[in-house]
Amino acid sequence: MFKPYIMLDKITDLTVEDLQELHITKIMTDLDNTLLPWNSNEYDLSLRKWLNQMAQNNIEVMIVSNNSYERVEKAVKDLPVSIVARAVKPLPFVIMKHIKEENINPKNVLFVGDQVMTDVLAGNMANLKTVLVKPLVETDAKKTRINRFFERPILKAMQKRDKNLYWKDSLNDRR
Repeated sequence: MFKPYIMLDKITDLTVEDLQELHITKIMTDLDNTLLPWNSNEYDLSLRKWLNQMAQNNIEVMIVSNNSYERVEKAVKDLPVSIVARAVKPLPFVIMKHIKEENINPKNVLFVGDQVMTDVLAGNMANLKTVLVKPLVETDAKKTRINRFFERPILKAMQKRDKNLYWKDSLNDRR
């Protein structure tokens, strides 16, 4: 349940070509330390460029966050994304409800996040392909530090069992 489909350095390593090859039309992504640093609303211009590329190629990017709608909206007010707030990850119910309501094929959804214990687990329980990315900044909120303490040994154990589970350069680098 904790094993991601693939591990990438950052969300912007996902290319339109790679996503189209896998028939991905929707990216559900965490906000804090995945799209933006957890302690800031500042984003890199490469993120805006990447989001615009996704939108131009009909790949919807949706933020799925445990934060309030107000917090998420304030952070991404001028970015081309949609929002699902108060997602209660790692529980998959809000994610699954949205997929059902929007009549989306789960095979066309990629779930991206920086935490094994919330993002990867939630995406896997919703039967989505999951991408684990490195956190954008080294620090974490207090509640996240607890998750990181537990996820490090889980990730190491998974990597010991699966030699293919390491940081990759692209979505199609799944040897």
